[in-house]
Amino acid sequence: MNGSKMTADDKRWRAESDADAMARYEEIMADASRKKMAINVAKQRAADLSKRAGVMQRVASGGASTRKSTPNKKK
Repeated sequence: MNGSKMTADDKRWRAESDADAMARYEEIMADASRKKMAINVAKQRAADLSKRAGVMQRVASGGASTRKSTPNKKK
């Protein structure tokens, strides 16, 4: 939302939300264990997104998948 078109209530809500986010950031950064776990999750999400982006690039270029589909076998 463009800042000039926001209502006063929208601006106040955004400022309150931003203040909460900043406080959470400070809490996370002060806790070494919590910070380390958050960094590990961020790395995993980045790897997952990178993998997904590669798949999307192949799809966008019209490339065929290298995987062969196998029918599901029910027992």
